[in-house]
Amino acid sequence: MTTDPRVLGLDIGGANIKLASDDGSYVQTKPFPMWTRHQELATVVEGMIGEYVAHCKSKHAYAVIDAIAVTMTGELADCFSSKQSGVIAICTAVQTAAGNRVPIYFYGTDGSWRTATQASQNWHTLAASNWHAMANLCGQLVPDNTHLLIDIGSTSTDIIPLVNGEVATDSLDDLTRLQSGQLVYCGVERTPICSLVSEFNLDNTHTPVARELFATTLDVFLLSGDVAEQPHNTSTADGKPATRQDAQRRMARMICQCPELLTDLELQQLVQQSRQAVFDLLTVAMQKVLAELNSQPDSIIAVGQATFLITELAGDIPVTHLSDLWPGINQQVSRVGPALAVAALLQQELATSP
Repeated sequence: MTTDPRVLGLDIGGANIKLASDDGSYVQTKPFPMWTRHQELATVVEGMIGEYVAHCKSKHAYAVIDAIAVTMTGELADCFSSKQSGVIAICTAVQTAAGNRVPIYFYGTDGSWRTATQASQNWHTLAASNWHAMANLCGQLVPDNTHLLIDIGSTSTDIIPLVNGEVATDSLDDLTRLQSGQLVYCGVERTPICSLVSEFNLDNTHTPVARELFATTLDVFLLSGDVAEQPHNTSTADGKPATRQDAQRRMARMICQCPELLTDLELQQLVQQSRQAVFDLLTVAMQKVLAELNSQPDSIIAVGQATFLITELAGDIPVTHLSDLWPGINQQVSRVGPALAVAALLQQELATSP
């Protein structure tokens, strides 16, 4: 192995696939609904690697890839009969995508690396490992004192304590992380509104919600102005674009109303109360983690898609962004943090190996 190996990192989720170079100069993300397209995984991953190679060539650079580092959460998708079968399927797909051209290593929640052939016996450590990789890297970047890493994504939120550079938790799988408050299955895009709110207060009238997948948190944050419109994004409740006009229509359905009959005040109340429900849910989880920590953290490290919400959650605790800890990296890297993390961690491992 050369003294300066080049590594690509992959974070394979249930709704998105993310790729990053180990220096954070290149990032890429693609929507990928695992539950309907899992048989296409190898093809899509191969295409993403190909896009990286093409990017390097466009910059007149030689695309050296010494290894690929992989972390995942997509094994929970209900197209798989179990998490074990999901882990094995994902490992097999990545191996197929890369062929025999480059070695592939899979990250585990014990901080170790495995090959695809070791996946079946070690699936429990490979499953849902991306949060640990992100925390591990952040622990290296802030090796002193106590910090709280908060990563709010499209589907879920991680709240992870770091103490003197170490990932300070015994909760390593999804279940125990849910129980400890360190995993909150709520994000800023895919979470159904009916899972967060039972009723709205519209002009002092209690109004039960339609318990149907009519709208998601993406609609709330579009209409609150926290996120920009995404006309090409149709990963919404009704498959229509992620625009404010379409979001208004989706939110109106939450109270079985026609969008043209929904008043501006009613829409504002729907959005504000839904946004508050997300904030309250994350606040309760954060307070639970802080109570176990027994000390106020020196800072909150904000990564993911909703740093605007993390700033509100932090209150008077200082907030540090990933780009503050790693100057010069691509500004979009916070959205693909775990992909960068596994790439950087494996690069370190290979650089120091004999």
